[in-house]
Amino acid sequence: MPVSLILDTDIGTDVDDAFALAFALRHPALSLRAVTTVSGDTHRRACIAAKLLRLAGRDDIEVAAGLDAPVPPGRITWRGDEGDGLLRPDEQLPISKRTAVDVLLQTSLSSCSEAVGHAGGAPGIEIATVGMQSNVAAAVAADQGFASRVGRLAVMGGVFAAQPRFSPADDHNLNADPLGAVAALNAGMRMLFVPGNVTVQTFLLDRHLARLRSGDALCRALATLTDRWAPILRRQSRGLHAGQVAALHDPLTVVCMVERGFVRTAILPVTVALHGGLVRTFVDPVSGADAEVVTAVDAEGFADYLVDVVLR
Repeated sequence: MPVSLILDTDIGTDVDDAFALAFALRHPALSLRAVTTVSGDTHRRACIAAKLLRLAGRDDIEVAAGLDAPVPPGRITWRGDEGDGLLRPDEQLPISKRTAVDVLLQTSLSSCSEAVGHAGGAPGIEIATVGMQSNVAAAVAADQGFASRVGRLAVMGGVFAAQPRFSPADDHNLNADPLGAVAALNAGMRMLFVPGNVTVQTFLLDRHLARLRSGDALCRALATLTDRWAPILRRQSRGLHAGQVAALHDPLTVVCMVERGFVRTAILPVTVALHGGLVRTFVDPVSGADAEVVTAVDAEGFADYLVDVVLR
């Protein structure tokens, strides 16, 4: 039975969110129920998601704009060029009248009803958060039963091992809304962490980009967005090699929900807390809650697989 999924995303800034969405659309073991947006101009982000869904022939999927939480000083969550190359400056697409938080709450309720009669009666909805945790934290605060209705929360975030190219300060998703991250990730949901110290090893390469250019409208849009993002990535990143055109943080998170052939994981006792002004993910044998944590990735095999699925 396919995984019923909500993708909660800050799509539009880094191109990897768009790849996460494309994979969720194209993999047969995923049933994308909704896309919710977070951070900055969430309406514009929702239009970006809606346009990609339209290009894929899937404008039946609900897209809802969510929260833009206050951002700590020094962190940038909105560049202002989001949607360039995909949307006209004034282009508007129809999105849900419901808020992202309403979608999270109501879909979790309906998925539990749908699960009645299935083996075990387990909650049917899973959520992949590949941006800040504001929408999920708001859902937790609004309904104390929400966490128990979520089958799994897959999080692109955290740092569980030393990585010279990714420190806790680089963990944008958790630190863009630190209070939201602490509230959401300690709420008692079944957790899958896909941490930055692993995802930073993954890249889309020139050869993948060439394949996407020969694909359908969605694939060609991904190629165009990658062309616009690659120069920004090169200015921002340390130790980037020739031929690397996009990091693949977010799609690895969605891939790990259905395919483990390219990663190793471990069950670890995890506590999420503010420490030294940053959100930190601690392995805490005393008070941590068991969570599945991705610890290693076959980066090249994963990237090849991602592109194969998106090109289907």
